[in-house]
Amino acid sequence: MSFFDETKNFGLMAMIAGLVMVLSAILWVVDGFDLGLIGVLIAGLLLLIFGLGVYQGESKLNIGSLFDEGVTSKFGLVVAFIIIVGVIDIVQGIFALNIMSIVVGVLLILFGFLMKMDLSPILEKIIWIILLIVFLLGIISGILSVVGAFGGEPLWIVLNVLNAVAYLVIYIMLFLYMLSPEVKSRMSM
Repeated sequence: MSFFDETKNFGLMAMIAGLVMVLSAILWVVDGFDLGLIGVLIAGLLLLIFGLGVYQGESKLNIGSLFDEGVTSKFGLVVAFIIIVGVIDIVQGIFALNIMSIVVGVLLILFGFLMKMDLSPILEKIIWIILLIVFLLGIISGILSVVGAFGGEPLWIVLNVLNAVAYLVIYIMLFLYMLSPEVKSRMSM
């Protein structure tokens, strides 16, 4: 259980997921250039830098007050991950010309800011429940991704399995962090 408790390991999984995104974007460019691949490359680099910062116990991405909760506490890590996924969705949406991805990214960043604000206990509990459900769905999606990763060329199988396992572990950790006394107390649970 200590593997899942250690925020440093969360950073390691985020670095793996980011590195796989970067490698995938580079390999896709070999098959044919697409503007959306630039978004995947930038998003992968952002996730890689975020993961490195978490692994080292410091925020490497200081964008205004986005990561002012830090990345060493479980609550700060949950907030930071929600915000970085929002930023990643916006970047990918811009390069892929996908308005839905941009909207989801903005909503995730807003959600991250709401978590940091002093809200009513009822609203904090609602946010906590929604996040718990989202992270549980992430675990289910991760399991399905691991099972579905076996198909195609060997290199793609390896990249898909690495990515699926990294995200599965990330969502398991986020789910467990939500159940920790630290996060529950910050969310009025």
